[in-house]
Amino acid sequence: MDRIDVFAHVLPPAFYARMLQIEPTIPQIYTFFANPTLTDMAVRRVRWDGQTRQVISFVNALPEDYVGPDEAARLCWEGNEELVRMRREDADMFEATVLMVPMNNMDEAVRIVREQVVPQPDVVGIQIFTRALGLSIADEQFRPLFAALAKAGVPAWLHPVFDSRKPDNNIVFSWEYELTQAMLQITNYQRIVDPSH
Repeated sequence: MDRIDVFAHVLPPAFYARMLQIEPTIPQIYTFFANPTLTDMAVRRVRWDGQTRQVISFVNALPEDYVGPDEAARLCWEGNEELVRMRREDADMFEATVLMVPMNNMDEAVRIVREQVVPQPDVVGIQIFTRALGLSIADEQFRPLFAALAKAGVPAWLHPVFDSRKPDNNIVFSWEYELTQAMLQITNYQRIVDPSH
C-alpha cells in the first residue's frame, strides 16, 4: 500500500523567478531554497522512493511579506496555477496540492478559496501560517478567510513560523510551541463567535 506524505514542500520555478525579481536576497534569507528537489521535479523523482505519494505545498516565500495586496493576489493566483500543473504533470508522485492565499488581501483570499480550491478535486485546502503580517493567525482581520473556509468545508493546513518577538521560545520550544499557541488563539476566537463550542 502506498504511503502519503501530507506536508511536502515545493518551490514552483516560475513563481520563484518572480519572487527573486522582487527580492533578490531571498536565497540568503532561506538558504534551504538551494535544495534542487524543491524546484526540479526530475531531481526529486530520482530521489523519490517510488511509493510515498506527496501532498505538495509552497515553501514559505510568502508574497504578502514583499508586495502590496494586488500584486500579492496576482502572485498567489499564478503560483497556485503552476502548483496544480506540477501536481498533474507528476501525478504518480503527487497526490494533491495545498494552495496559498494573500493574507494582505482578504477579498482575493476568499475568492481563491471559492474559485481555485473548491472546484478542483486534487486541491485539498490552503496553507496558512501561525503568524501572518506580524500578527497572530487568529487576528480579527483574517476572520473573513476562516468564515469562507468554514462555509466551503475547506481545511486550513497550519504551518508554524517563529515569532521573532520571542527568540527564547524559538530556541527552547520551537515550532510545537508556535502551533500550540496558534491553535489556542483560534479556539478562543471560536468560543467568542460561538459560545456553545
